[in-house]
Formats: sequence, structure tokens, C-alpha cells
Amino acid sequence: MKLEHFTCVLDPETKTTLKIYLYKNVQNIEEIRNHITNGEWNCAIIKPSLILDPFQVAVAANRAVVAAKFSTMVTRTVFGEILYNLSLTKNITQSLSKFGIEKSHDLLVCFLVTNEIDCRPEILPEIKGEQCSITELCNFTNLKDVKSVYKLNNLKSDEGLLDIIVSRMTTKNLVSY
Repeated sequence: MKLEHFTCVLDPETKTTLKIYLYKNVQNIEEIRNHITNGEWNCAIIKPSLILDPFQVAVAANRAVVAAKFSTMVTRTVFGEILYNLSLTKNITQSLSKFGIEKSHDLLVCFLVTNEIDCRPEILPEIKGEQCSITELCNFTNLKDVKSVYKLNNLKSDEGLLDIIVSRMTTKNLVSY
């Protein structure tokens, strides 16, 4: 049985597709971190505990590829830009450390695929962990942490939470939260 991953076509002008894979019990976290920080892997590694839905990542990725196309990125790489766009803070270091790879053995791996570039065949086999269906993401999400990161601790209900999060992500340049 082939495990389900998330696929989303981003802004048509960019000719880019987002592909997200979910892993648990990853044994080579430090090796993966080194590949990412050394710029050897063209992908973003995200903490699944802070992701409510893949759409949240799709919005951040779409903003990143559009910023790359128009040379308006805040970070050095489009993958760093995805992490930056997930965060409410305008501090790049805080964004990368909050949403990026950590000591946890669970992770989301995000690729930006075009007709010319697809790094998945080289990278995915190097991840020593158990791939899960993206439909299991809700089992990895920590609602308390998500609400804390997006400053929603006083929210009485979880209804509409994804909409509120995406709205806050996309308006961080206009409003201070």
C-alpha cells in the first residue's frame, strides 16, 4: 500500500507543486539537520506538532514561491521562507527555530517540485523513519502549542481555528499580534 502524501499546485505563474510527506520515529535527525543547514537538501523540514492542516503549509509555501519569483524574499532560501511565513513573528531566527527541525523524531518534509526540479528521489530514501499517511497529521498536532504559537490561548472554541491561523499568517506584515 502506497502511503498518502499531500499535493497542492501553487500559484500558476510559478509552475510549482508542493508535496508534503509525514514521518515518525525518525532516527537520523542530526544528519537531516546537517543536510538542511549546509544547503545540501532542497526541502523544508517542519515540526508537525505546530501544523493543524496541510493547507497551512500550502499558504506559506505559496507566499514563498511568489516572493522568490518577484525577488522579495525575506530569508535566503525559499524553504526558509516557508518557515518564516508559517510564523507570526518577523524575526527570521525565531521563525526558523520555532517551526524548523528539532530533536523530535516526527517531521513533515516539504518539497517544491517543478518540471525541472524534483529532489524527492534523492532525499526521501535518506530519511530513516516510518512514513505515515498525511491523513494522520491530526495525531501529531499539539493544539495547545498551536494556540500558543498563534497567540490564540483565549479562544473558547477550536471551530474555525485553521481560518484564524491562516488569516494571522497572511496578515503578519500588516498587523502585530
